[in-house]
Amino acid sequence: MIKLLAALLPVLTRTSSAHARRRAAAAARAGLFGAGALAVGWALAAASAARAQNPPPAAAGSNAPAAFAITHGPFLQAPSPTGITISWATSRKGVSRVEYRLESATQWQTNFPAHHGLIDADVTTHNVALAGLEPGTAYRYRVVSREIVEFKPYQVTYGATLASPEYGFTTFDPRKPAAAFVVLNDRHEKVEPLAASLAAVDWARVGLVFFNGDAVNSVESESQLYRCLVDPIVPPFATRIPLVYVRGNHDTRGKFARQLLNYFPTDSGRYYYTLQEGPVMFLVLDGGEDKADGSSEYSGLVDFDPYLHREAEWLARQIQDPAFQRAPFRIGLLHIPPANDPDPKFIRRKWLQDHLVPILNRGQLDLLICGHMHKYSLHPAGHEGRDFPLIIGGTETVIRGDVTREQIRLTTTDLSGRELPQLPPIQRRSR
Repeated sequence: MIKLLAALLPVLTRTSSAHARRRAAAAARAGLFGAGALAVGWALAAASAARAQNPPPAAAGSNAPAAFAITHGPFLQAPSPTGITISWATSRKGVSRVEYRLESATQWQTNFPAHHGLIDADVTTHNVALAGLEPGTAYRYRVVSREIVEFKPYQVTYGATLASPEYGFTTFDPRKPAAAFVVLNDRHEKVEPLAASLAAVDWARVGLVFFNGDAVNSVESESQLYRCLVDPIVPPFATRIPLVYVRGNHDTRGKFARQLLNYFPTDSGRYYYTLQEGPVMFLVLDGGEDKADGSSEYSGLVDFDPYLHREAEWLARQIQDPAFQRAPFRIGLLHIPPANDPDPKFIRRKWLQDHLVPILNRGQLDLLICGHMHKYSLHPAGHEGRDFPLIIGGTETVIRGDVTREQIRLTTTDLSGRELPQLPPIQRRSR
């Protein structure tokens, strides 16, 4: 046994997860397995982690399953001054953690996702929320997953452990003098144009990206969400710049729509909330479905009327919040644009005009960004009783906002990279 340990020692010293070694050693002392098994487990963990995201493929023509691997992500979500959520998926079920550190430090910290005293386990979708971070601070992180081969009540059999490369992010900071953001919308499963749009973006200074609804035609499966939204965003930005998903009406349709927050979680657990980056307080709003709840298309399975009334009540309280009132600028994101359109079937635009616009006017909103119409258009302040300008993104537009404490400057480009007509710079109000 001593010879075995000596032979494995070089491997053990290269293993990056000291935390895992301490847990394994504690288990050994508790009599869960012997020293020889502990040494072999350490060595296997080190070897599998070293392979990280480059697992060997299954042999050609064999029926062997693919090796345990990270299949989607990681990508950043739910940003705030003191936290962020890191999400990814694995090819087989496992248990996961995030290791992170200050960019200026060398000591790693570890966070496991846990709910009600239980660590999330035996899953392929992994969301790890980091909290207690410092505002406006650069961090490094890596994701680590360990395969669960068999999950019995009193014995869990583990397989390989893998780790991602290191990535970085910076937490939001309300004290920053400037912020930049990007908005896309209504891509409806057109992956290639989405990838082309993202490849053309100048990511310098961009701190967050909004997808303003309807990435898909209807939400049908996990694989669809990864293929149509997650996979295209990871290479250009999402390992370092957070995604904020704004629910659109097509995102409420389909048998998998009720699972959307499992893949795009929010701090509030709702589809409407606020977040602040630099001089901007963002209102992320939900417009629900575009037709009445009783419409035959919904088969009696929607209940948006009371839900949207609760959102309006929340919004009325939110505009009184001191942080909201202190923010130099207030920008709303809402998929369906409000309008004085008394259409008997498509009732939502008029409902939003009647119920949300008066509150947004009282809150002195500076800008509302919408989608839904599949055509780019600009609507200056004062139109249809709105005291704020409205911009509606098209199906292939990229809207960029650059904000200082004195003004919002918008730039919109189409798929060819051509700049489209734009609203004039929006100056800071005297409140």
